Amino acid sequence: MDFMLWAVRTMHLFSIVLWLGGLLYQTVILHPLLGTGGIERTPEVLQQLKSFLPFIWMSLATLLVTGVGLMLFSTRFLILEYPDWWSVALGLKQVVFLIISFVSFGSARMLTRAISSFDGSGWSEQGARFSMRVVHLNRTNVFLGIGAVLLAASMR
Repeated sequence: MDFMLWAVRTMHLFSIVLWLGGLLYQTVILHPLLGTGGIERTPEVLQQLKSFLPFIWMSLATLLVTGVGLMLFSTRFLILEYPDWWSVALGLKQVVFLIISFVSFGSARMLTRAISSFDGSGWSEQGARFSMRVVHLNRTNVFLGIGAVLLAASMR
């Protein structure tokens, strides 16, 4: 049982690092290239952003599965009871994860709309707005993810 707990916790931490790293890569590296890369490089950058979506969904799915595993393996977990800080922090992490999932879904939809609104000559006004919304949603997800990590650190 101790090995299973260790394995699930390790996979959970690994998926957190992958998810946050992927979002940071998109937000810090790829999105600024859209503004400075020129018209000829924009389709390549958009394709890289689009190819990152399955990676982010895989990381979120791994977070969900390993998080549920950690929760069920814990002896302190009580369903819908919050007697101590550990339980409250776990409940807050679950709420943050749901928000992250909804924001990720919105970000994927905005990215798809931004890609479809880009023609070979440049962005339409609506496409530029969609692109900026993707950046804002990714930043929101990064901050929520850091908040969830801090909540997890307080559970020890």
